[in-house]
Amino acid sequence: MELQQQIEELIAQNADDFEVSRVIRDSYKLYLTSLPSLFEESLGKNFLVKHTKSIDAFLKIIYKYTIRKYFGDYSPMQNALPITLVALGSYGREQLCVYSDIDLMIVYKEIPGYNTKAIIESLLSMIWDAGLKLGHRVHEVSDLIDASRSDQTIKSAMIESRFIYGSKFVWMETQNKLAAIKKENQHDFIEAKLQEYHDRHKKLPISMRADIKNGAGGLRDLNTVFWIATVLHQITRVKDLVPAIISEKEYIKMMKSIEFLFRLRSALHLSAGKKQDVLILELIPDVAKLFHLSQRKVAEKTYKALVEVETLSEIFIMQLTKGLFVKNKKEAIMIDKSFYIQDETLYAHYHDSADLLDSLAIIIPFLSKIKEYDISFIALMRNARFSAQNSTKQHQLVKTLLYHDRLSALFFALYKAKQLTKLIPPLSKVKFLPQFDGYHRFPVDIHSIQTVQALEDIKDSHIKTLYQSFDAEEKALLHLSAFLHDCGKGRRKDHSELGAQIIKHYAKELGFSTTFANDASILIRYHTLMSNISAREDIYNEKVVYAFNAKIQEPRLLKLLYVLTYADIESVSEGTYSHFNANLLHELYLLSLDAFSHDAMITEAAKRTIKEQQLSKFESFKTLKRSTQKRILSIQSNLLFFKYTPAEISALAKWIETKKELFEYKIESKDFLTIKILAQAELNVGYLLGKLANLDISTMDIFAVGKGVKYFKVGFLENIGKEDIPYIEQIIKDAFDMSKKTRLPKLTILKKEIEITCNHSNSYARMKVNCKDQKGLIANIISIFDDMGIDIASAKIQTIKNRARNLFLIEKNGNFCTRQDIIIEKITTQG
Repeated sequence: MELQQQIEELIAQNADDFEVSRVIRDSYKLYLTSLPSLFEESLGKNFLVKHTKSIDAFLKIIYKYTIRKYFGDYSPMQNALPITLVALGSYGREQLCVYSDIDLMIVYKEIPGYNTKAIIESLLSMIWDAGLKLGHRVHEVSDLIDASRSDQTIKSAMIESRFIYGSKFVWMETQNKLAAIKKENQHDFIEAKLQEYHDRHKKLPISMRADIKNGAGGLRDLNTVFWIATVLHQITRVKDLVPAIISEKEYIKMMKSIEFLFRLRSALHLSAGKKQDVLILELIPDVAKLFHLSQRKVAEKTYKALVEVETLSEIFIMQLTKGLFVKNKKEAIMIDKSFYIQDETLYAHYHDSADLLDSLAIIIPFLSKIKEYDISFIALMRNARFSAQNSTKQHQLVKTLLYHDRLSALFFALYKAKQLTKLIPPLSKVKFLPQFDGYHRFPVDIHSIQTVQALEDIKDSHIKTLYQSFDAEEKALLHLSAFLHDCGKGRRKDHSELGAQIIKHYAKELGFSTTFANDASILIRYHTLMSNISAREDIYNEKVVYAFNAKIQEPRLLKLLYVLTYADIESVSEGTYSHFNANLLHELYLLSLDAFSHDAMITEAAKRTIKEQQLSKFESFKTLKRSTQKRILSIQSNLLFFKYTPAEISALAKWIETKKELFEYKIESKDFLTIKILAQAELNVGYLLGKLANLDISTMDIFAVGKGVKYFKVGFLENIGKEDIPYIEQIIKDAFDMSKKTRLPKLTILKKEIEITCNHSNSYARMKVNCKDQKGLIANIISIFDDMGIDIASAKIQTIKNRARNLFLIEKNGNFCTRQDIIIEKITTQG
């Protein structure tokens, strides 16, 4: 039975508003369940149009019922009642997505005798009761212009108004006001929209968590083009700009990408069962099923569409606003008839006879003066000729580019111009390639460019000093290796091995020496090795260091790999290169560099002696009491001396010397939370970590420092606010009550995920745990060790791709190695 007929029957039965709204709500819910089938049958925009029209129908039914409720059988004609329903925003554009807010504007005229405000209030109440998610505005016709002046967002929504139902007389008056709104303060409106546009792109760049609506290249980019165009040219659709302002070819490309994004956004809403505009990893499998494509293909098509929309929207905006914001060219550096530089930005005069290689040859001498590339340059390069036959000139040009420091901005510009992979073919296999690891923020191609960018803006002082010491050829080697370090991804073979083969061949093609090509191959083959070892291995064990050096072969390559590793990590996502991993990498670098200077392996004892000598000469250490110095030098743990600097050991010694209480603690919360405890009493470590299980641990050290005193240091990957410090202090104090227990979550750890090595070194056994990341993992293991009386010297914690890779060093002075089977059994059956 149709909804309208059901409502008529309810009216005949004198049903109240609650009964009517329930019927409408049930019908609306039933309609929502039909949307997946409608999605299968419809293309992107067509689906949204059909959905929009269905919402129109529900609103019309509710409006008609409301009028019937007030007037009964004497309801006025549609045009007689001075109320009009108007769709705004995406609803007004007929692009309403499944779970988006329904932006409704109710426009009315206050005429005595009609009681319009009461009718409108009743109408809105009925819409909400029916379950429609409404965003609304109510304005008298005469107030529309003032309302648009109050906020640019309101003005943007209003200029996309669409008539739904009600008085067409009121709608005609509304249209007159809207025409005036479009013409008012055009310059200020466009300037505000452009600022909003640039802010969005900066905040939400194209990434592995792409925002399909508001991010760079998202649907909001086309909206911005429309807002500017409709204010300047009074158009009703973007197509009206063809061919006077934009070419038909460009328009078709834009709409093809937009069509895909419309469909993708609808699929996201349907998969999530709610408003969801961000392409998150968890939803990709469901979205892929709706598209009947592989997950990789969905992601690739998404990034391709986003890049196209981002670039074309910039080009369209440039063409629309040409002449509105005129720059003073007096300060410009004229390169030739096509290019000029102003404020460190390269601009281009558009013409259709540009050649890619010739254009690059012209601007290369000026690269040091260019920080950014205007969209006019990108537009010119999109249509530039390129001949793959001219390989000698192409290779010479790329080789010359690699000797310059300002490359990343040019690479980004050529990427958006669709010319980068033509210029540098080894990148073509990873174009738009997603990285489903929960680690990388960007697709492979963008990450590759940003790795080059990281070399241009090095933030780590150690790395910067090292980079500045390289000669021109070493910097060129780093630029090439950084740009192509992931060129082997996306295929079955190990990407580092495949990348090493590709770059070796390509470096020779470019005209570099065999030595250069071999060095590039080594850097790419081992570009993840340094970060993996520093995060997952005991870098203070000489076997680990010498095995690492055997692969790197020489100190020069170690230095280059150290800088490349930094650039790779820095470009993964904001905050990935942290104080924690920076220290680990630097320490591994120093240990490896030191090991290269010795022909034979240094024993632990010899290494300990060297460290003690360095400490004894340290000024802060020499100021301590002789008894304190002797106590520190008598500490059994070699790891303390290998892991900590003389300054850190001296600070610890000073704390030991001045300690007065049974236990003392320090809480540091600068970059990351660090808890340090010096205690003569027994510490309930399992309880302490269990209470802090909501915080991700990065490292943990436990050292016996003589006279029954132990030093505990726990580092976390996150920080806390000052208001949380008293809470942490109370947990530390409670942790000295050995009877206290905390409920730990049940974990899933398999026996094959635990590896124990008892001959790791003279002093330490090693246990590795490689399992699914789970809250309370470390607390559970430490609790088991506490119960069994096993002493941990150090723990290193790392989580990548939702897997925990944890390393524990255990003192050999206990019963760890003789009870391996029991330990593994307890860990795999705990909880």
